[in-house]
Amino acid sequence: MADSDANFVMFGLFDDRHLIWSELLRRGILIRETGPHGYLRVSIGTATEMAAFRTALLTVMHTYASR
Repeated sequence: MADSDANFVMFGLFDDRHLIWSELLRRGILIRETGPHGYLRVSIGTATEMAAFRTALLTVMHTYASR
């Protein structure tokens, strides 16, 4: 994770960040595909929004880690 004082977090490192971004979007999670190569950016939301993001990210990571 990159250091930040903003209301967002950069996270990664992904070999194919577009794939992760696409799969999150397919699950209703809209984040930014921006920043350094291999990283994604999520804005900090409500506790409910962050829980939904976490659940979707873990699902996507589990799905693609087993390939």
